[in-house]
Amino acid sequence: MRGVGHASVYRQLGPIALVGLLALTACAADKPTALDPSGPVRTIETSTTTSTRCEVDDGTAAALEPLLTENVPVGYEPAPDAAEDTGPTDLRLAAFFVGVPDERAVLSGLGFRRGYQRLWYGPDSGDGDLIVHLYEFCDAHGATGYLRYTRERLLSPLWGFVEIAAGIAEPGVALLQEGGAGAESFVAVLGVHGRFYVEIGAYGGPPRESLDSVLTRAGRLSAVQLAELPE
Repeated sequence: MRGVGHASVYRQLGPIALVGLLALTACAADKPTALDPSGPVRTIETSTTTSTRCEVDDGTAAALEPLLTENVPVGYEPAPDAAEDTGPTDLRLAAFFVGVPDERAVLSGLGFRRGYQRLWYGPDSGDGDLIVHLYEFCDAHGATGYLRYTRERLLSPLWGFVEIAAGIAEPGVALLQEGGAGAESFVAVLGVHGRFYVEIGAYGGPPRESLDSVLTRAGRLSAVQLAELPE
């Protein structure tokens, strides 16, 4: 998969799609609950008695890089951001990565502030690649709303056979798609920590055993990334 625009391939697979994963939006009935009707600028409470103004897509995406975990499985190597369409993620790129017409409006409505993505190449032993999507919203309501929205989108019949996996602690959600003949399996683990939304994408081979292994790897990475985020 290296050198062929991994982010683009990710989009086609759908889950986390971040990539494309999300091709279609959540069911119309769920949309009103996922979207926040407030405007692009919000007042958020900090850990003290003061409050700050939060602007949607505020141009500070690069500042999230220090929050990305380095605690990945042994043998994994970070892909160059410029080579895989990852790195600092503004509103435009976050919407493009998903590929849904109204994704930009959804992210903006939920108070998307900034994001960062990093792809990790798997070792030569055959383990699939891992991708981390870290998005910061203006408040916890926005992060939780986006997790709910993404979950419903990935479970849409238009994505084909995608199921929810058990064993992921709340409020996390794991969605997986088993690859057919010659196709990769895919796992997306979604989680939130306060105002942060984390999505871990992982690939594996067609056998079900491989899919279970990928789920374990993605679930552990999600737990590590969430634990390293600030309150």
